[in-house]
Amino acid sequence: MKIYMDNCCYNRPHDNYTDELSVAEVAAIKTIIAICERADFTIYSSPAVTDEIDAFQDSKPEKWRDVRGFYDRTDKIYLSPTPAIMARAQGFMAAGLGDYDSFHLAYAEAAGADVLLSTDKRFISACAREQLSIVDVMNPITFLPEVEKWL
Repeated sequence: MKIYMDNCCYNRPHDNYTDELSVAEVAAIKTIIAICERADFTIYSSPAVTDEIDAFQDSKPEKWRDVRGFYDRTDKIYLSPTPAIMARAQGFMAAGLGDYDSFHLAYAEAAGADVLLSTDKRFISACAREQLSIVDVMNPITFLPEVEKWL
């Protein structure tokens, strides 16, 4: 199984939310990463993820250290940009997705990912509504039962 996780998934465990949804998302993200390591599934990442994480390095240095550390400890394959990925991201932007979301989706497609995980409700809804990609975009909580079947 191939999984792409956007910046939200690396940030969520270090947010100060205490609501039930956020706590459940943190648990799902950590569980999915652990399952991927045990089941030898592949997690993909890209410059879109690292650029988004590094964007708050100066404004929130403590949180950046925590998020970047969590990201660095996650076993993953890092994708490099290609003209095809850049063009596909531009197409997603033209369809109304935000810049980072467009790049995340383009990189996930390039990786042949089965799923792109995000906690961004608007991004997930837009992808479902517009059917922009062959990659399923899901919240980690929704995806967790699917990945647990592989154990």
